[in-house]
Amino acid sequence: MLSGYYGKGVEGLKYKLLVGNNIEGSGKKLAQTLSYFGFTSEYCTNSFKNFEELLSKVSYDGLIFFALRITDNTISFIQECKSNYPNMKIYPIITSDLTKVKKQLIDVGADACITMPYTDYSLCADIIGDFYTSDEMPILPEIADFLWRRRFPGHMLGFYSLCSALEIAIETPESLEKITIGLYPAIAEKINSTYENVERSLRVMLLSAFNNGVIINGKLVHRRIKNKELIKLLADEYIEENGIR
Repeated sequence: MLSGYYGKGVEGLKYKLLVGNNIEGSGKKLAQTLSYFGFTSEYCTNSFKNFEELLSKVSYDGLIFFALRITDNTISFIQECKSNYPNMKIYPIITSDLTKVKKQLIDVGADACITMPYTDYSLCADIIGDFYTSDEMPILPEIADFLWRRRFPGHMLGFYSLCSALEIAIETPESLEKITIGLYPAIAEKINSTYENVERSLRVMLLSAFNNGVIINGKLVHRRIKNKELIKLLADEYIEENGIR
């Protein structure tokens, strides 16, 4: 029944989400993206029967599913979920932007309605705010989006470490002075991992990234850049793009 699991290699993930997957595979991709933001994310076929079976066996903190046709069954399912799992957040993905439709779903137990079209990162930005405070967020959606647009492979565990590295480098530039005793331990602490896992995941991910080419300052780069220099280049570009300083 369970089709996939993300976050296996990331330690310390606090919340577990179940995502319904549609024919296009949007749910699977969303589950993967959510894993970048500190969630253990599982996905299954987008059917009430599958959801009910899994929810009865595993404790989830949130459920995201496609409700492209709002029927009596949709309403009943949300009501039952809220009654049986009152602490679980419920996010139906809908096609209607009508206020009355959203109100109807929220009135019966949905915590928020996600209206299509959406981007995975905008959706994640909304959801993580329901679970994490700004100080607790493992990585920021805007940083993940910044790296994704530059062709860093988001499906690899090192992407998660690179996001954290970039955030720390922007907030505390001095951490780049000695990355082995400053930056890597800070990343490990932030994602509740180890120095060895951080170093290894970055090395493997960046090897793949440069083999395929990444975009830095608008140019496609295949030549491997040392981690310290790469993180500084990316931090400077991010700061300039977002007008932080």
